[in-house]
Amino acid sequence: MSLLKHFKTTLPFLIAFTSFSGQFVHAKSLTDAQVINEYMKLHRKQYKTTCSMKIYNESQKLYKNFLGNGIFIPFQLSGDLDEGTIKEYVPLMKKKREWIKGVNERLSKMRSFRNVLARNRQIQSQFEKAMRHNYKYRYIKDLKTKSHVALESKKEIKQFLKDLERYLNSLFFLQSFNFPVDHLHLRSEYDKVKDLETAEGKQKSNSAYLLRKIVEDGSVDPKKGRSDLSLRSLIDSVYLRIVGFDQPFLTEELRYDISDLISRLDGVLRKGHKKTYARTKYWQKKIIEREDYYLDLLNKSKTKDDILKKIFEDKNQARYALSQYIYDKEALVYKFWKRQKEIYRKLYALETILIHEVGRLDDNYGSERRDVAKVVINRVTNPGYNTIESDEPFYQSLVKAGVKNTEKYPWLNVLFKRGQFSFTYFFIPASKGIFCPDQSKSARKLMRKNLKMILDELHNPDKDFKATRYFSRASMLGRMDMSSLWDEYTSMEERPGPLIHNTTRLKTLLTRKNLNYLYSFKDSGEHNYDVYRYKNKVYVHSAKSGKFYQYRNPHYFKYFVKNDDY
Repeated sequence: MSLLKHFKTTLPFLIAFTSFSGQFVHAKSLTDAQVINEYMKLHRKQYKTTCSMKIYNESQKLYKNFLGNGIFIPFQLSGDLDEGTIKEYVPLMKKKREWIKGVNERLSKMRSFRNVLARNRQIQSQFEKAMRHNYKYRYIKDLKTKSHVALESKKEIKQFLKDLERYLNSLFFLQSFNFPVDHLHLRSEYDKVKDLETAEGKQKSNSAYLLRKIVEDGSVDPKKGRSDLSLRSLIDSVYLRIVGFDQPFLTEELRYDISDLISRLDGVLRKGHKKTYARTKYWQKKIIEREDYYLDLLNKSKTKDDILKKIFEDKNQARYALSQYIYDKEALVYKFWKRQKEIYRKLYALETILIHEVGRLDDNYGSERRDVAKVVINRVTNPGYNTIESDEPFYQSLVKAGVKNTEKYPWLNVLFKRGQFSFTYFFIPASKGIFCPDQSKSARKLMRKNLKMILDELHNPDKDFKATRYFSRASMLGRMDMSSLWDEYTSMEERPGPLIHNTTRLKTLLTRKNLNYLYSFKDSGEHNYDVYRYKNKVYVHSAKSGKFYQYRNPHYFKYFVKNDDY
């Protein structure tokens, strides 16, 4: 290693990882590689300290007990059955029972999906044809011609959406019950009442949640147990947005969702009628069982009261047992890392968040991992994120573990702060990855890559990046856009990914018009970019510079900055 290279990599550590308050912390002069090696040793040590096969199996057992039979039973705060909520939705349950019966009767008369599959491919061709106007409009400079293209596009889009609406209406076997379901509305209504700790509030919470359990449902593979709810909810979401749509061009969100929906429908239809019929027959059986279960709950008797009391107690005990076990194990992890030097606490918090929140869904440069890391770095100095309050459930586990003065460990607090990262919730199975982290060869290889990126971001903080929140629309039920509920935040502009250096072939394809134009966007600097697809890959092109970039999918990660007036 040259002296200059050594100086560049050790200088930040000679300065000794300044804290965000601006004070210096003494640290041994280490290269990045040495810091990473030391961290990997500590990570392995933490695994051996907080995980064993017995601990892993016990957490699995507690998760199973907590989930029970998967049927939601609404209880009042007193522990009594919330009969009013069940009675409120019995008519809807009966309607659902008749609906699935009708679906299977119609499916039994079909022999194959050959015609449906052919229609899906016609819709695909029609969609691609309608999208061609986008490119023309983008580069036409004459206003009269531009206006004419917009009118032509509006006419073709309107016809396409009308045909798509008719097509989605015909897919009775892939629709949700009570189609079309507004998942964003259901979510927002539930969020308004879910934390109310009054008798009336609990009843409203039960009602909102039971309604979601009834209508946000899907068929299940009898062998693998996987639900198709995400597909059905996507059909709901697309349908609700195309009805009455009256613009010359689709929004990027709608374009993306329609494209994805057509592709996913193709995959389901190619699997054949027999597979779908088996799923919906099994679903019918489960729907009948659930309705009968709720009706049986309403049949009062002394024995039934005793059984309900036991169910309530068992559920509370299972919830308590799981929450205590998970939070206690997480507290031991917190205790382990609080004893390490601050640089290793930084690395642990950031690396753990990246492995769970982003995983391998990123480009080689790590564009999303770097931005998520920046969000976390921005939170460390924010009191709304960097403290564990005494009313948070995790706080009591920290006290039990003998952890004091948590304000000294903002990096760990940002990781374990209530309501921020779902993988830390006790009822999410991924939470066991905190005290039993993946030690596979591939996971540790990814960990090393992440650590290099993290150190790079710590050495070179991006002061222009102000985001403190993000979410993935692609992972939300029905592709709901949570930003519509975040009035106090503004989304960051879309940005291109890393520069592509060898672009000879792409330039040739662009010249020959072999690239499929998708849409255009402007970054924060008002620079224009065009997005193209070629086969299964998507690229970003700057017409001004002629350069090509990798594509950062804005539907996977979107970043938000809090408005100044909040």
